[in-house]
Amino acid sequence: MHTFVGRTIGGFLASKSTLSNADKKLLKAFGARIRQIREKKNQTVYDVTGDDMPVKSRQHWRGIENGQKNINITTVFKVAKSLGISADDLLKNLI
Repeated sequence: MHTFVGRTIGGFLASKSTLSNADKKLLKAFGARIRQIREKKNQTVYDVTGDDMPVKSRQHWRGIENGQKNINITTVFKVAKSLGISADDLLKNLI
């Protein structure tokens, strides 16, 4: 079942999942790390997103950097590739 707030999907009313404060804090820290690495490389969001990049959507990237997206593991690898680093380096010392 897909989760979309307040919408009926396939006959089911979807609900919004809630994150714990610890989860929200982790997402904010992860997003801040991504932004820090991107800015250290003097890259804009336009430099790391687009049709020819692993992460296509600038809006999605901004949501990740702002800690608003709870992304999956494949997206972690896509973000790392866009930044030119390993996923290990991206996640290092995050918690």
